Formats: sequence, structure tokens, C-alpha cells
Amino acid sequence: MAHTYKSRPEGKELMGRYLLPALLLIPLLLWGLGSPVAGEEAPARVKVGVWINAIEKVDVPSQTFTVDFYVWFKYTGKKPDIEFLRGTPTTVSLIRQEERGGENYLEYRVKGVYVSSLNFRNFPFDEHLLTVELEDKHRGLSELVFEPDVEESGLDPNLTVPGWEVKDFRLCTDQHVYPDENYSKFIFGVTVYRSKISAFFKYFFPILIITLISLLTFSLSVKNFGQRVGICVTTLMSAVAYHLAALSGLPSLGYLTLFDRIMLVIYTLFLYNLGVSVQAMRLVEAGRVKEAEGFETRMQNLLPFLTLGLFLVYVLVLGLL
Repeated sequence: MAHTYKSRPEGKELMGRYLLPALLLIPLLLWGLGSPVAGEEAPARVKVGVWINAIEKVDVPSQTFTVDFYVWFKYTGKKPDIEFLRGTPTTVSLIRQEERGGENYLEYRVKGVYVSSLNFRNFPFDEHLLTVELEDKHRGLSELVFEPDVEESGLDPNLTVPGWEVKDFRLCTDQHVYPDENYSKFIFGVTVYRSKISAFFKYFFPILIITLISLLTFSLSVKNFGQRVGICVTTLMSAVAYHLAALSGLPSLGYLTLFDRIMLVIYTLFLYNLGVSVQAMRLVEAGRVKEAEGFETRMQNLLPFLTLGLFLVYVLVLGLL
């Protein structure tokens, strides 16, 4: 009996036969990988907005601030059950709860005291971001995700903070990591800062006057060494007292502020002035008045270079550590 054999398809025929179905399957596979697993629901999305009415007080020693604000939630499905992190609201008032076109709307007015980690390295030219954080009490990231309502959120146009200027309103979301599950975290806040001009005249101008008084000893005769040493000691003690008074409103810090580093320059200049006066006094008592005057002239000419070097070391180098 004769057998008939079918010829194998050529390579181009095979590609034409299977390539088109494979290309059609790729989008289906990608959609399957990106879609939630059967039986799992996508997390509920809750839109959150904030309107800050007032920041009544920034308590620098305790690093807390008191804020009054409206917060609202736009959601479908289950009502969010929120809690505030890094602080406790003193009053929470329900303003509105309604349904708008198939979407639920929930609004509160909140007033409370919140903690913010303040950075005083640039004191008295420091800036601080005061933030409030909240998250859902029970539903993790797999069940609920916050979204900022940027369009309707903002600050009261007449918002003022005693002793501070206000700028840079912020609104964002983040993840709060726990050992068992992550939670969606909503964050809002403002940046407050001290006015540069008022900070200069309040903190630096008085110590500048004290320093100039101390350096006036170079204009006195080397023979009046008693008055010169008295001025040096008095101005040095005044600078120390002023330094402690200026920092009395800050919490205990483990680093040097800008004001501390500038005061180190001042202290070194005072000690330099006192050392020059004492050495001139010793030369005068030894009857070497001309030598004392020449020594003082050289030290006075060295003063600008010493001041510049101290600023480079204390203000710039120490500021990087």
C-alpha cells in the first residue's frame, strides 16, 4: 500500500501561523499581570483637603505648635476612621456630612497641639516646617489610599503667626511603615521663618556694639593698661551673659547653632584683645613703652585677618560638621 507524506511547513510559514496570535496574547498577559488577583479588591481612594484657619502659637522650647484647621474627606464606600500622629486634637467638631453625586463628603473642624522636630542649626535665621500627619486607624495600604485635594486646600489669607513669617503651604501623602502592614499617611503643613532684618537687629546688633566697645581699647594709650584690661573683662562678661540670654528660649540642643558659632568668633576676639592688653601692660611695667606701642600696632594690623580666619573656621567649617 502506498503511503503519502505531508511536507513540513517552511520557517516563514510557521512564523506567519503563530506570530499574529502571539502578538494578540501579549496585551492580555500584561493586563492579567497588572490586574488585582481574583477575590481581592483595589484599595479605596479617599481624597483629603485642608484649610488652615490659624496657627496660634509656636512653642519653641517644647517644639510644639497649636493649629486650627478644617479637614474634609471625599470617598465612596466605608467611612474613614482617622487618627492624628505626633499630636492630639483638643477639639474635633463635625461640620458637614452629606452625599454629593454618589460621593460621600465628610468635614471636620479640628484644633489641637502637635509636635514638630525643629532644626535650630541656622538660628536666628532658622526655618521650620510645621506638619500635621493623619492616617486611618484600621485599614492599611491595601485597603485605603489617601489622595490630596490640592485644588480646594490652602491657608487663610490673613493667617499670621506671632514672631514668625509664613510661607510654603504643603500637602502630600506618604507611607507609614509598620512591621505587619504599611498605612497610607496624609501630611500637611506650612513653613515658618524669622524675618532676617528683625533677627539681625534683635540678636546680632547688640553683640556688635559690645564688640566695638571692646575693640576701642586699641585707641587708648598703652600706659592706661588698667582701664584697658577693665574694659576687656567687662565686655567679655557682658557677651557671655547676652549669649546665655539669647539661647534661653531654645530647647537643649546637641549641636552648635549659627549664633553659637558667631559667638565663638566674638569670644576669641575678646580673648585676643585681652591678651594683647596684658602683654602691652607687661612691657610698659618693664619700661619698654616704645616696644609696647610697636607690639600693639602689629597686633592691631593683624586683627582683620584674624577675624576673617575665625569666621572661616568657626562659621563655615563647624557649620558643615
